Amino acid sequence: MTNENLNTVIKNAKEALKYPELYQNVSASERWLSGAAGTFLFVKGIQALFSHPVIGLTSAVAGAGLLYRGITGYCPMKDYAEQEVANAPDEVVITETYVVDDLA
Repeated sequence: MTNENLNTVIKNAKEALKYPELYQNVSASERWLSGAAGTFLFVKGIQALFSHPVIGLTSAVAGAGLLYRGITGYCPMKDYAEQEVANAPDEVVITETYVVDDLA
């Protein structure tokens, strides 16, 4: 991760903490659970980093993502899923039907 990406993440986290009503899409209970699970996974991942590098790094990254979700109250995946549901059509109109004879 470059310094520019890290600065963007920090700036987004500060904005989310400053204006929580604009960015929060996670309930309080989800935030607490994400924070607790993220802390656990991050600490365990850092501890396992030298004995099992792949598992440790994966755990640390997942924990960091959950910590970000818990601290800011914003989940980009949940936001994307809500946008997809909002863009889904309400009804399907069938204008033509085709009858295919059985080939066997």
